[in-house]
Amino acid sequence: MLKNVSAVIVAAGSGTRLNSAVPKQFLKLDERTVLYHSIQKFLAVSTISEIIIAVAQQYRESRYLSDSIPQETNPRIKITLGGARRQDTVINALQALQPETEIVCIHDSVRPFIEPELIRQTIECCQEYDGAIVAVPAVDTLKEVQNLQIVRTLDRQSVWHAQTPQTFQKNAILKAYSQALAGGWDNTVTDDASLIEKYGGRICIIAGSYLNLKITTSADLEIARMLLKKGLQ
Repeated sequence: MLKNVSAVIVAAGSGTRLNSAVPKQFLKLDERTVLYHSIQKFLAVSTISEIIIAVAQQYRESRYLSDSIPQETNPRIKITLGGARRQDTVINALQALQPETEIVCIHDSVRPFIEPELIRQTIECCQEYDGAIVAVPAVDTLKEVQNLQIVRTLDRQSVWHAQTPQTFQKNAILKAYSQALAGGWDNTVTDDASLIEKYGGRICIIAGSYLNLKITTSADLEIARMLLKKGLQ
């Protein structure tokens, strides 16, 4: 049975799509930062022995980061630096994992409403699969578009929206990133599971929640604040 679990919270984004001077992970929700709320969910999972938070260098010693750490002296929390792209940030964090780690959860810092039970389910699934991701079935009709013209309509019954956490056997995700790095990267990696899929790994889907909102735009931020007011934690 795999027992040694680490978590990586990716918090090095600049938040350009939100048009904010402060990265979105450091914006406030109910007097606490978005990142604070995300960290709390992983602290609630007792099987996770370390939580690595990857941040941009300019925020490493900032008040924004210190305000985001629920317990500054918590030995489970470690800080590492992010990179120019998301995949660079993840690689830096993976290299900082404790040697005994067997399973690693990778989570977007701007998904503050992830349920600890879903985190636990992804960890459990990794005992049979190379990885497991939280996802939800598509509810809208999906169109493939090129140059603002519809190419085809996709069958939404077979399409799911990937969320995070995306949890993997450490050896599997390290191998996938190593192969991608050796190949020169096809493009920007926005989904860690896609690398393992590309190299033949097996990924399990955990049915998640539509409330596991990714805060990307100002509208998302307002929705998140309303959810908090209604008691969602």
